[in-house]
Amino acid sequence: MTTLQDEIQQLIKPNLRKRLYVAFSYPVAPVEEIVPHIPEHLRYMMEFEDHVFLSGPFITEGQPVGEGMTVLYADSEQKAAEFMQNEPFIRRGLRRFEIKLWELREGTLSVKTKLSESRFDLDRGGPVRSDSHHAI
Repeated sequence: MTTLQDEIQQLIKPNLRKRLYVAFSYPVAPVEEIVPHIPEHLRYMMEFEDHVFLSGPFITEGQPVGEGMTVLYADSEQKAAEFMQNEPFIRRGLRRFEIKLWELREGTLSVKTKLSESRFDLDRGGPVRSDSHHAI
């Protein structure tokens, strides 16, 4: 190994290096055809939430439907693809998807929850501000 490769390996050695599958989804049908199926999509995502690390749409103001991203807990690309193929928008041919293997290495995540009020705060590790709570 070269010195550069050795340095890179040393720098990433302490990283988490958790591998997850990321599904990017894209609409292939008009918004008018997709919108009526949003409740079915949301029910599916809530029912199988234990298979999902993070998920949500990319936001474009004024557009109710757009591209999305779902980070999945899956043992293989095939399992991740099965989850996505069963997702209602995709199953109905309203969206398409692509899957990429992703390695989580860096970042900071602090989560504070107030379960009795269904509130949470995602913070960068500093003190939690009372005005930074968001509804779940």
